[in-house]
Amino acid sequence: MPLGVGQRAVLHTTGISASSPTAVMYITDNTPSTSSQLRLVGGRRKPSSKIVFLLSRMRPVARRRAGAAAMRGVNPMDLVETIREGILVLEPDLTIRFANRSFCHTFAVAPEHTVGRKLYEIGNGQWDIPELRTSLENVISGRKTIEAFEVEYFFPSIGRRIIVLNARKVYRPRNKIQQILLAIEDVTERTRLEREHAAAHERIGILLQELTHRVKNSLQLIAAMVWIEARSHKSSEGKAALERVSHRITALGQLYSKLSKADTVEAVDAATYLDELCRDLIASIQKEGETSIVLETDIESELLPTDRAIPIGLIVNELVTNAVKYAFPSGAKGTVIVTLKRVPGELRLTVADNGQGVDLRRADSGVGGRLVDGFAQQLGGQVERKSDSQGTTVHLILPLREGA
Repeated sequence: MPLGVGQRAVLHTTGISASSPTAVMYITDNTPSTSSQLRLVGGRRKPSSKIVFLLSRMRPVARRRAGAAAMRGVNPMDLVETIREGILVLEPDLTIRFANRSFCHTFAVAPEHTVGRKLYEIGNGQWDIPELRTSLENVISGRKTIEAFEVEYFFPSIGRRIIVLNARKVYRPRNKIQQILLAIEDVTERTRLEREHAAAHERIGILLQELTHRVKNSLQLIAAMVWIEARSHKSSEGKAALERVSHRITALGQLYSKLSKADTVEAVDAATYLDELCRDLIASIQKEGETSIVLETDIESELLPTDRAIPIGLIVNELVTNAVKYAFPSGAKGTVIVTLKRVPGELRLTVADNGQGVDLRRADSGVGGRLVDGFAQQLGGQVERKSDSQGTTVHLILPLREGA
């Protein structure tokens, strides 16, 4: 209840007990300048009374009876006049018997020029809406109701409006009165905001897609330039370092390539992203003719947010590159297995090979190993490594985010 300056409201309640399962709560105005209690019923304040709420733990039937008893002292017209939606009571011939203040205010019609006239006559015929007349005739002729029926129409007095209609027939057998209760909600502003929001969201999506496409192209160009530089480098160590940089840039480029083809720039499917990343990486190594590596993948379809997909992709790039670099001597054949599985509360990424085994201190002491550990820490995960004569296995254990 809104209060004026210097106005005070006091809340009064009676308790619920076994003998009295209903509590009464009411509000009084204790402003010093007024000695009477005030009531707010249907949005109207009346002197010498109070607003009453029933708080009950009674059974439904008893609660309804208690509620009906409490409402006997409330004038229904007060409630109807409080409702924000426009309310009309119509005769079967669509003569208006009642129009509340919200209807008259929203649609700029005077009560004295509304009640007693046909609906389609008021406002110089602005309510002569064919869709509305047809729907109301269906309500009159049968047991049909109108539920959330949306109409967009130009009203000469107030302009174009979008309204939502709800209507049902009211029948009183005692005096055989049939009337239609019609509720009208003006949703023009809400609909406008929703449409503007949808259009803005679409524009942002298009801009993000364009940005993603440009980033992908730029990364591909940079990777190609680094690769050309690596080919022309005389030092074998320098050449290998540049090739690994090129692979890392390519891994990022493939992520943005996937995002540019998807309906969203916020996430990417791990199954397609990581599988393609691994196969392209192995293929680039196979071209050198130094090894013959078979790639096996078992990657579950898991939607990875972009902020997680980037470090995970770079980790896979480093682990697969390490497997090829350290596990298989020149000309050796072998298999690299990459899996991603969801288990309760975790994602488990595994990169394994059946190579000769490596000295983990040597294999993880370089930039690649530090990158893997750094990205794992960034993701809140942990890395487990194991290597013997049967091969090397690296597990990355990532906690699932809430709601994932």
